[in-house]
Formats: sequence, C-alpha cells, structure tokens
Amino acid sequence: MAEVHEIADGIYRIASFNPQSPVTYIQFLIKDERPLLFETGPRALFSDTLEAVKKILDPSTLRYVSWSHLESDECGAANDFLKVAPQAEPLCGEVGAFLSVGDFFSRTVRGMKDSELLDLGRHRIRFLTTPHVPHSWDAILLYDETTRTLFASDLFAHLGKLLPITEGDIVGPAMELYRFRPDYLPVGSHTEQVLRRLEALAPEVLAAHHAPAFHGDVAQAFRDLRQALLSPAR
Repeated sequence: MAEVHEIADGIYRIASFNPQSPVTYIQFLIKDERPLLFETGPRALFSDTLEAVKKILDPSTLRYVSWSHLESDECGAANDFLKVAPQAEPLCGEVGAFLSVGDFFSRTVRGMKDSELLDLGRHRIRFLTTPHVPHSWDAILLYDETTRTLFASDLFAHLGKLLPITEGDIVGPAMELYRFRPDYLPVGSHTEQVLRRLEALAPEVLAAHHAPAFHGDVAQAFRDLRQALLSPAR
C-alpha cells in the first residue's frame, strides 16, 4: 500500500517500498485546476499508485503526466495513467521527444523547452533541461515557482525505506548509494554547471524520487552534493 503525504501546499508524495527492492519509489501529484503527475512509477506499482491518487483527486481529471527521463520507474506506468485520464497530455523534455518516446507511449508526447513554464492554475511549473543529471541525455527536472519545490528525480537518492519528510542530512545517505553504485550518477564537466543552476534557484522543498522530501537549506544541500561528487576521493 502506497503512503501519501502532503509535502508542500497542494503537492503530494506517493511512496511505495518493497523490502526486496533497495530503494523506495516515489511519485508526486500536484493538485490544481489542471493536475500534474510527475513520475508514474513502474507498471508493477500502477494499482497502488492509482489508489493513492484516488485519495487526493479523481484520476480521470489528470491533465498532465510527466517524468524526468525514459526509465521504467520514471514512466513505466504512463500508458496506464493515460488510459484512465482521457484528457491527460504526456510531457517530457525536447531531447526525449526527439529521441524515442514516440515509440513507447500511446499518446503524442509534448516536448517541453528549457525554462518553459506550465500554468496549472495556482502552481507555475518551470521545466529545466538537465542532460545526464541525474542520468540520461533526455533528463529534465521540474521546479514549482509557487511553492519553491524542486522535483529532483534520482538526485539525492537513498537506500531503504524512508521517512516521508526530513530536515536532516540528505547528502550523506545519498553518497552512500553513490559509493554502492558508483556509475549511478555520471559525473563529468556538465555536472557542476547543472548543480550550480539548481542551487541558484534556492528551493525551499526538495522532492526526490528515492529520498525523503527535504525541508531546509536546499541550496546548501546542492553545494554539499556538488563538492562530494566532484571530490577526487569520492
């Protein structure tokens, strides 16, 4: 059974944990005039995620379904949600739309430009092109300018079952996973540039796909993550 927590005004964290999996899978639902589901989880979790969405709103009223990059836990259940939401438009980054998503989804996917804004009603969502951060060329992240919430996908990922919200250290546990899977996040010349851009947003809430929602100094967390990732001793 998926757990549901409101982590910012109108933003809900839907989390599922299987003891046989090393990580918790988390989806985010923005309740608004035009609701948006960011990250669908894999198809195996669709029923649980759908039931969680029903606790918040009628799934058929979803207007947008989006994800960071083409990966099963990011968008594996996208077609299932499109079936129950006849008006929903799938959204990804321009690179993803150009590369391959047309072969995978049952509805035409709209490619969002870097810094393009999407008006949901109360919430204004900015799409950020972040190639290879967390991973994959097509990666994007979302930033809600209304609540200053950054949807960080696989950045800051933790192992195991998680608290829904934390104000504690999120960089240390993230580095534990990166040491466990050193190829999880491709670190190169692009990494520092992207992380500095995210830091400059000065978000107030960090909503990550495999981590607790973080309330605190998100900019400092990005500085600490950047320094840890780029350290020669990593």
